[in-house]
Amino acid sequence: MVNLRLAATLLLFAISPSHAFLSSQNIISRSHTNLRMSADGKLVIISPPGGVGEVAAIRAANMGSSVRWFVISPPSSTASVTLPPNTSGIEVAGAQADTLLLPTDDSSSAAKAVASWCSSASGIICVMDGVEQSIIAMNNQPGVKRMENSEVEKTKNVMMDAIKVAAKEASKSVSFGGMKVAVVSADLIGSEEEDGEEKGSGLLGGLLGGNQVDVPSSLTSAMGYNNLATLRYGDLFGLPESSMEASPFLGGPRKYPVLRDEYTMKGVRMDPSKSTSGNSMVGEDSRSSRFSVGEAAVRMATNSLNIKAGIDVCLISLTGNDELEDDEWADEFGRVQDAVEKSIGGELFSASFGSVPSVERLADWVATKWAPAVLKTYDIAGIRVGARPVYASRIGENQIEIIWQELKDFKTNFVGKMVIEISETGIVARRGAGDPSAGYGSVSSKPLNGEDILVRRLADAASQAMDKRLATKPAPTKRPKKKKVVQTPVVSTVVSSGAVDMPEPVAAKPAVSETGPRTTGKRRSSEKKRGKRRKESIEDSFQ
Repeated sequence: MVNLRLAATLLLFAISPSHAFLSSQNIISRSHTNLRMSADGKLVIISPPGGVGEVAAIRAANMGSSVRWFVISPPSSTASVTLPPNTSGIEVAGAQADTLLLPTDDSSSAAKAVASWCSSASGIICVMDGVEQSIIAMNNQPGVKRMENSEVEKTKNVMMDAIKVAAKEASKSVSFGGMKVAVVSADLIGSEEEDGEEKGSGLLGGLLGGNQVDVPSSLTSAMGYNNLATLRYGDLFGLPESSMEASPFLGGPRKYPVLRDEYTMKGVRMDPSKSTSGNSMVGEDSRSSRFSVGEAAVRMATNSLNIKAGIDVCLISLTGNDELEDDEWADEFGRVQDAVEKSIGGELFSASFGSVPSVERLADWVATKWAPAVLKTYDIAGIRVGARPVYASRIGENQIEIIWQELKDFKTNFVGKMVIEISETGIVARRGAGDPSAGYGSVSSKPLNGEDILVRRLADAASQAMDKRLATKPAPTKRPKKKKVVQTPVVSTVVSSGAVDMPEPVAAKPAVSETGPRTTGKRRSSEKKRGKRRKESIEDSFQ
């Protein structure tokens, strides 16, 4: 009898373009029709159902890539993956998380099957987003016993470990030069999970009956650091199309409909995950759209923008109703790569504009409106230990300085400052020195308290300046278009020696005047009633 849990053999089935089902016992791979599979353009995506993984799979297929999406579902789950109709170029396979965490010599292990199914990939994207949502969806299924909080936490850890194992196996089969993209939360920057050495998790003994498998400590270490790029995000928002709640509008029918954030926050700001000063560029209040993160991951993995390996960037969504075009994506990635390579000392932030109608007006808005509002927020005003930014003031026509002060021995010390310089083409923020007489005459090599918060808020300020028409949006760099060579058909001018019948000349028609009857001397055939009545009334008055 064939073991139903044998995952080494992949079963292929044809399905409709709307659903791809996941077997609860083994890996089931189901392909969409009209696949455009090729070894050079095959993109592998490993993720839980839904979330950024789904967005990336659909976006990559729409951009012309052949996609293999490996979906990892919770243990004992019978969930299904829903894709929009008329979607082609996606092949879906899936496995339960517990089958990936069995030892590789176990006949029920799905680890080896992942490597064979994802072989010869030109790029790979691994995503953690969707773990919690898939567990919640499983708990809400009818007839399923709801898990307690401790069981939910264990299931979450099992799914995250399974994604790491699948990423490790799939990354081994990526073709030479293929880009690997790890999509992770910015909360992991500098955490023990990212910085620790690869080792077993030790969380699988009770759940899997004592069987254990070596689990990498982080997603980045699982994928290997060769040709690896890391994309980080803040607080995610935006519902994929498979969600039952997916809708352009928030809530039910309203007199004044409210659009969801994914439709009003299509702007994108990309920065190095850590600034040149060592600050994290993503804070607790930073938000990222799943649609923008998914598209950015696809563009990085397909190497359409010549992303250099080893880059670690974060994506923050800003206000905007228009999606970024190809040229704008290229400019955004080019800017962040330049910031990483140049590492200009002391420069904390830079943003480019198309033009600034009035530099003085924009500088006045930054000094009197934006800076005081930011300095009053809890993140800044709540700093109780060490120096903190206290006030902002104008320096000349186009500069603003934010002063850091510290109270020592009942004396206020000027520790450092941030100088914001506004030009006709953009904004640049640099770290400055403090009071030389107090021993702060040199620029600090360490970031100042709250400096990272101000840097992140400056990105919002640049977006607000364009919304308030204090600056214009920079025009994307125009790429040279390929000239199409149009071949002109050759017309022969040689007339045969035979008799040629020439058409008889057509007599010219007499010119017809386009003018009205008054210019031709004609009069009305009948008199208007209004004039006739007036004439009769005048004649009656004389009688």
